[in-house]
Amino acid sequence: MSAPPPQMMGWMMDEYSRLVGQYTPGVFTGKPVGGGGSLGRTEATGFGVIYTVREAMKHLGMDSKKSVAALQGFGNVSQYAAVGFVEMLGGTVACVSCYDRHDKKAYTYSKKGGIDPHFLLSIVDEYGTIDKKKAMDSGYEVSDGDKWIEFEADVLMPAALEGQINADTVKKISKGVRIVAEGANGPTTPEADEVFKKNNVFNIPDFLCNAGGVTTSYFEQVQNDMNFYWSKDEVLQRLDQKMTSAFHAVLERSEKEKVYMRDAAYMVAIDRVVKAMELRGWLTGAA
Repeated sequence: MSAPPPQMMGWMMDEYSRLVGQYTPGVFTGKPVGGGGSLGRTEATGFGVIYTVREAMKHLGMDSKKSVAALQGFGNVSQYAAVGFVEMLGGTVACVSCYDRHDKKAYTYSKKGGIDPHFLLSIVDEYGTIDKKKAMDSGYEVSDGDKWIEFEADVLMPAALEGQINADTVKKISKGVRIVAEGANGPTTPEADEVFKKNNVFNIPDFLCNAGGVTTSYFEQVQNDMNFYWSKDEVLQRLDQKMTSAFHAVLERSEKEKVYMRDAAYMVAIDRVVKAMELRGWLTGAA
């Protein structure tokens, strides 16, 4: 899911500042660079997905350079997850799916040897639709939008819509899939989760996996407060550190408590909220 255009976020910040009578750049994030926005914000969610996938591969002893990913979606998250999987991890992206606003349906785009995410980015319109004719002219195979889930892959990245891996579609997933990285919000249903547990598929839950965007929004607020702005490399390095730390906190809880990664993520999150409330004096004697 793509964030609102930066210009709109800038408009909302300006309007709020006018209403309260003072300049408040940190009240909205995702603003344009040069207008209080942060470098690296565009790539942040997709790259955050890749940072967690990288750590999951290390944990599982997988060779990222020999790994194949299949992605649902080609919006902001999937675009940069595809770029990151190829450029950071050295892997291959077998396919991406994309909603076609002209045909009012989704298609899956694939190519022998893997897709070129930069080429596909070059033929995407301002609304996120891949130019089907240009893709086909360049040797891409165009198939049904649901086909992405059936590709032979090591990593599945649902990065578009919720509920896409469910009791029915989970049966179509290749037996070679070892990691499901949830770039979308709520893409996996509880019924599909049970199948993943049974088949020992490693899940990176959504509110960990796709937290790169909101983390970089926090970085934007920090930079607004300082009135000093970091380079793109600094932003992405800090994001990598945060995402890596968060991943290992959840992984450690998962192994310690012998629970599914999604359950461990909830445990870590709730513990941190409780701790913050205790420090504020809102809770006393909490278990």
